[in-house]
Amino acid sequence: MKKFLIILMVVAMASVLFVGCTTPPTPTPTPTPTPTPTVSATPVLTAVETSLGVAIFDVTSTAVLYMNAAEAGSSILVKGTAPAASLVKIYLGDVALISVAETAVSGLWTIAIAESSLGADGVKVMTAKVTEVGLAESAASNSVTFTLDTVLPSATTLAATANAVVGATGGTCVETGTAATEVVTTAGDVETGTWVIDILGITGVAANVSITNPAGTVLTYTQVAGGAIFLPDAPIPGVTITLVNTIAAGQQSTIVCLAQSAAIADRARVLFSEEITSASAILLANYVFSTAAVVNVPTAVSYADKYMYFSPMVTAALVSGNTLACSVNGVVDLAGNIQTTASVLTCTVAAASATALAP
Repeated sequence: MKKFLIILMVVAMASVLFVGCTTPPTPTPTPTPTPTPTVSATPVLTAVETSLGVAIFDVTSTAVLYMNAAEAGSSILVKGTAPAASLVKIYLGDVALISVAETAVSGLWTIAIAESSLGADGVKVMTAKVTEVGLAESAASNSVTFTLDTVLPSATTLAATANAVVGATGGTCVETGTAATEVVTTAGDVETGTWVIDILGITGVAANVSITNPAGTVLTYTQVAGGAIFLPDAPIPGVTITLVNTIAAGQQSTIVCLAQSAAIADRARVLFSEEITSASAILLANYVFSTAAVVNVPTAVSYADKYMYFSPMVTAALVSGNTLACSVNGVVDLAGNIQTTASVLTCTVAAASATALAP
């Protein structure tokens, strides 16, 4: 018995020693559970089309996008992709539209949006959001920004100036004062500026007339004969001056001269209700001008910032104070809307101007 106990003790000690020398097994890690989604997957907006399925614009384009009256029609189609069997809403800005579509098994969806749901004309930012079963609504899809323009363009205002020729006989001179009775331009080289005539003494006194030119230089002359007489040496280029019959010290005249200049052409200008295409703006077939029972043909100059400029009138020159009429039709705005009702405009022709209505 004693031997048996000794043997058991030896076996037990050997077992302890054996276990203490063995590397314990590595525990198997507990797998991390996959989180359950709470928000629906984000959809993709792929197309905006007419009710007939014709693309209105490329939703991936970075250009300025427009939707006109014909394209909007009674409704448009918005298309995209999303998880299968989910519900899709279209948003304009932060406002959700009533229209909702359920995606097909393929994840494709199409929603018809009534034109009335698009609201008033202006800039629109369209997105889509989706709701999967049991999940919250998704984040917004890619956005599409476009300008809705359903109003046809029209012309609103007409303005015109008459033509004129300034200094056509060589220039103009205006005299004020008491020393001279007549100032006549005689040539085309009239010099622009102001001259001052001073009478320094009576007829027959030496150096009895001085003329100060625009540069401030004083030139002295002698008027020796009685009565009206022309000053010698043409002190003002292209101008003949006649003094009063009896000159006396203290008399003075100021003469202001304008040199001959080019003619001022007549001009007309039409203002449109909105920006239109340059191509349609310059088509003369869109414009019919008339004045004093004469149908006139204008020369188109340029279009910029809603204004179309014309100069001159070909058939007959404009006359200040007369009425000018213009019928405008067929222009196209930037969204592609085409004017179908003519705009009939009238104005009173203003005086000639070298700057007014200039393009």
